[in-house]
Amino acid sequence: MLLWLPWLSLAAVAAAVSVVRAGGAQSDKVALIIIDVQDSFLPGGSLAVDEGEEVIPVINKIRQDFKDDLALVILSQDWHCPDHVSFASQHAGATPLTVVNLTYNAEGRLCRTASLPRHYPHAVDCDEGNADVTHVVTQTLWPDHCIQDVTSGPTSAAFSPALTIEDSDIVVKKGYRCDIDSYSAFFDNGGFTQTELHSVLQQHNVGTVVVTGIALDFCVFYTAKDAHKLGYNVITVTDACRGSGPASVADALRDMEKTGIVLAESRDLRAALDEVRKRTAQRHTDL
Repeated sequence: MLLWLPWLSLAAVAAAVSVVRAGGAQSDKVALIIIDVQDSFLPGGSLAVDEGEEVIPVINKIRQDFKDDLALVILSQDWHCPDHVSFASQHAGATPLTVVNLTYNAEGRLCRTASLPRHYPHAVDCDEGNADVTHVVTQTLWPDHCIQDVTSGPTSAAFSPALTIEDSDIVVKKGYRCDIDSYSAFFDNGGFTQTELHSVLQQHNVGTVVVTGIALDFCVFYTAKDAHKLGYNVITVTDACRGSGPASVADALRDMEKTGIVLAESRDLRAALDEVRKRTAQRHTDL
């Protein structure tokens, strides 16, 4: 049976984050992170990514070829309530790909705005005059997708049956808060709450993460960036990812490379891991 752990508050992992940032990734243990290989993002899905199904055999082969290298495998799962705030269907007159600004109070609660139904259950009234609104999050509105407990049809949240999944794999659900989206498998888009992903990686003494999945320019990108910020060595396997469009994919790749994230095709993953291990060993020597 796959493991699913609930989200943790940011404060619960603050000490661990500071330790990782201070020393950098020093362990040579490796985790494979598989991002959102779910029905909604595959052919026939409501938010299908072009050629998304082509990542599956590449990811499966990585699992097979590197089974002795991987300390653990983690699958992120987009997991939205039926009336999630990121759905265009919840905003009056909006169509998918419309961009709106969502406002949040100091406690990270969604503020009621004109675009939301008057009685939208996941929003609260905020007093802008008293500086109650402290966060603004830009949100692209999407078709309904990855709805909790839906296992068939275009809005299914189920993993692709073609994807290799083992009982020891850990599932990290994201986007389950109805009032805010979550591209990264580490944090929601406002940084209000954190999933258990960082804590799990720390518990297994992982220093390097190999990131794969869908979509390269959204959830893969933000997961890789957050992993790097948290101090992990990060390798994004480019042929094990697909994105929403050529221009945004190119921008995401440039950004990741500039940040220090290693970009490698699966055929070069062994060399990339060896290079990361050399750097990790050198850091040990320099301490």
